[in-house]
Amino acid sequence: MSFANFRSFYNRLQNFRDTHSLLQWDSEVMMPSSGRLARSHQIAEMTKLIHELSTGEEFKSIINLALNDLETNSDIENLASKKKELEIIQETLVKQSKLPTEFVQELSQKTNLAQSKWEEAKKQKDFSLFSSTLEELVQLAIRQAEYYGYEKERYDSLIDDYEKSATADFLSRLFDDLKKDLIPIVANAKAYSNPFLKKIPIDLQKSFCESIPSQLGLTEDLSRLDISSHPFSTSLGPKDKRITTRYDESDPLSSIFGVMHETGHSLYEVGLSEMEEAPSPIAEFLSLGIHESQSRLWENQVGRSSEFWMYHYPIALHAWNLKESELPFDAFINYIRSVEKTKIRVEADPVTYNLHIILRFEIERDLIAQKIKVSELPEIWNAKMKESFGLTIDNPAEGVLQDVHWSMAAFGYFPTYALGNIYSAQLYSAFLKENPTFPKTLSTKGDTSSLLQWLKKNVHHIGKMYSVNELMVKATGELPTSKYLVESLTNFR
Repeated sequence: MSFANFRSFYNRLQNFRDTHSLLQWDSEVMMPSSGRLARSHQIAEMTKLIHELSTGEEFKSIINLALNDLETNSDIENLASKKKELEIIQETLVKQSKLPTEFVQELSQKTNLAQSKWEEAKKQKDFSLFSSTLEELVQLAIRQAEYYGYEKERYDSLIDDYEKSATADFLSRLFDDLKKDLIPIVANAKAYSNPFLKKIPIDLQKSFCESIPSQLGLTEDLSRLDISSHPFSTSLGPKDKRITTRYDESDPLSSIFGVMHETGHSLYEVGLSEMEEAPSPIAEFLSLGIHESQSRLWENQVGRSSEFWMYHYPIALHAWNLKESELPFDAFINYIRSVEKTKIRVEADPVTYNLHIILRFEIERDLIAQKIKVSELPEIWNAKMKESFGLTIDNPAEGVLQDVHWSMAAFGYFPTYALGNIYSAQLYSAFLKENPTFPKTLSTKGDTSSLLQWLKKNVHHIGKMYSVNELMVKATGELPTSKYLVESLTNFR
């Protein structure tokens, strides 16, 4: 009975979290702009409520009673799994309890207001409109790190929120090695020009994009696709997954890969919701690196393959009202798999994308260590872009203001993108070893169901039962390694 009480309380918490996510989704997709201030207070109150409930004495007492019950009753069904749930939630509570409720509420309210300020600054291409707000968020992140505590540097405690046990030193070594491998690939690569000779109206792009999620296994009864300034996905319940994209009339591939990326995230969340234990601490995503691996796998390993487009190319031509002569297949594939140094991370090819992440990682690390100032960011950003890409930034919108993450105070988040690339390539390689006929099935039938089932078995339905390293060994037979990512990227032109 005590464990049932724990699950009941946890379910209540999850309902509040889903409501919180709904408020945030609505603020980015449907809410009128004048509602921002009131919404920030609503989200802050919900955040405060969740924090108070999840760190309060009542929940702690319920957890302790459940633990004592499990320790004294060895004949309880699924004993090991239930103990694991309580261990996970206890560990989470210990960290959450280090943050004062007032701080959590302040952080929630300021990040919600910060996003609209970031959007306006980006629109006006004026960093000064956002710099003071960003300075506040950096100081909040520093306070958060101090509340958490750390052994070597503050940034480690923030990374741990997204990728448990990863450290700045570990990431620095990993990224330095990856950068060395990428340099010759980029040097030998060739950029191909955009083959779209005329603009594709957004309504024609929508018809193709809206068909993608269900083709990959995210059916319409489980999800919906909307437009936002920055593509994202979120879970509002076990059978309610929301994804967004944005459209560019001069390049329909931007929205397509955005949809495939966010669909990958939502497919993972659907798989977690299908777990027998759901909702529970075990039926949650393992890490943001693993979460990102699911989106990058569908976007890059599948979506950028020639086999995927052998099947979908004629469908896309029909949707876009184009003739084959207006968009030859070879030119189309060359463009999809070309490598070009670009200013914008979300438009970067899979090879140079990792260099964008390394740039942000280096800046974040120095910001949190207070080695650099917010006021210096445009200059530092531009210098790093020149060093890594040989590109000159013309305005802050294509430089330091291009990403939404800092307006969310999500310091420590960016490294998980590169980790996701590493995990995705390794997982896909393991899948192909077990399913060598998949490329042919993909090219002739467009069928990806075997891949989804493999991911459900080896990643989605595992939840938090294992650590990242344990999951990767069980799924691929190896600890995480960047060699499969490097191998896959050598196939780019």
